[in-house]
Amino acid sequence: MSERLIDTNILVYAYDVSETVKHPIAKELLKYIWNNGGGVVCVQNLMEFFVVMTRKVTLPIPVKEAKTIIDDMAKSDSWKLIDRDIQTFLDAIDLVSLYNVHIWDATIAACMKDHGISDIVTENKKDFEKVPGIHVIVPF
Repeated sequence: MSERLIDTNILVYAYDVSETVKHPIAKELLKYIWNNGGGVVCVQNLMEFFVVMTRKVTLPIPVKEAKTIIDDMAKSDSWKLIDRDIQTFLDAIDLVSLYNVHIWDATIAACMKDHGISDIVTENKKDFEKVPGIHVIVPF
């Protein structure tokens, strides 16, 4: 599989057992990545995942468990961890201005562009598809 950024919502569905329809699909996708590689996440995705999984889902997981998941991803050869800098943020502001996308999505898109990643697996098609050079894959 070529490198694909796995958006926060997919990460959450993979670990949120209360999501009976989307959980098995997302879990299978992450299982494939753990076994075969090709997964990409931004530090921002991991921060969002932490907040949602420890506080916002129906069945939150313990902080320690969330930290272990994030640490495992960061240390794994199956996952590529990317981050932003001030120029990425400035580029994201341009994307907000040009394409009317939310700053958080624009920051992920700008970070992807900085690192040569064009594919994103997400259910947030309406925002990411506005950004040229970003190919959206909705797994559901």
